[in-house]
Amino acid sequence: MKRNWILPLVLIVLALGIGLKLAANKKKIDASRQPVDRSGSALPVNAIVTAVGRVEGAFTVPGTLEPFDHARVMVQAQGKLASLNVDLGTRVHQGQVLGSLEVAQKQLELQAAELQLEKLRKDDLRYRDLVAGKAATEANFDEVHFNFQAQQVKVDQIRQQLRDAQVVSPVAGVVVAKNVEVGEFVGASTAVVEVVDVSRLKAVVHVSERDAYRVREGDKVAITSEVFPGVTFHGAVRFVSPRGDASHNYLVEVAVQNEEAHALKSGTFVQVRFDATDGVEMLAIPKRALAEGMKQPYVFVVSGDGGSERATRRDLVLGREVGEQVEVLQGLAPGETVVVSGQLNLVDGSRVRVTGDAGAIGGGSNEQ
Repeated sequence: MKRNWILPLVLIVLALGIGLKLAANKKKIDASRQPVDRSGSALPVNAIVTAVGRVEGAFTVPGTLEPFDHARVMVQAQGKLASLNVDLGTRVHQGQVLGSLEVAQKQLELQAAELQLEKLRKDDLRYRDLVAGKAATEANFDEVHFNFQAQQVKVDQIRQQLRDAQVVSPVAGVVVAKNVEVGEFVGASTAVVEVVDVSRLKAVVHVSERDAYRVREGDKVAITSEVFPGVTFHGAVRFVSPRGDASHNYLVEVAVQNEEAHALKSGTFVQVRFDATDGVEMLAIPKRALAEGMKQPYVFVVSGDGGSERATRRDLVLGREVGEQVEVLQGLAPGETVVVSGQLNLVDGSRVRVTGDAGAIGGGSNEQ
């Protein structure tokens, strides 16, 4: 009987031992990952004093490439899709018939209507001659002529229905989506295929309220992408929205020259550089001041004096990139001392000693 509980007891003791060992190891690992507390000694850093200044020259904003023409090709009728003569990647031209709904019954109706129209046309000509020869009354001719015209309208209606059943591309481009297969039912508002024209692209960006007054239609811009390092594409501003959004950002569209040697695709992220000639007032800091770069922007601000300076972490909201500087929208005020080198060894509250020139920064020319 005792043997029945000895084995479970041993397993429980082993499990507890393993758990305690793992917890101890985790504690050691967590401790090794903690930043080294150097608050007891002052670390040397270089710093600058922030100031609002006039920044002139180029500024860069991120954007996305979109096609000039993107058509969702629909039919104006409904029915079963009988044919679709394109695949993904097929190049089509404007006005090309890509497929059709089932129209066999309509074609028979058209043949019957055309035969009836031909008969009524002959009757119309015959009664016209009879009236001219006083062999028929005007009333007889009016009735025949009315029937002839009504049948002509019916034929035109059936022909239009046959045209509405065709899948016709309104733009030239490449088929990028097939939403319906042959044999499926198609509604009047169903997009059968989608066609994109990537021979012409536009970069869609948003600029601040201040920059919206500096950018003008026709301005030349430079576009770069991480997909093609070192390659610069050229474009021109084609539209500046006269209305901003709730955050006072304005839509700008830039026509991009899509070179065959480095063909760009719709949806690619790009950087658009505007070579504005007039300056703008802003609070800017060097990019090197950011402790972990642009993706998680924060800096260390130095406060105190007389050998008791300490570094405090400050999260930022950034704006535009202007050369090697970046605009600060939130998180800093003019006159604060910001660490620009030596911040890798800092934690919130570290003692520091400013050894570099803490001169003011915030303006000047920043041509790239």
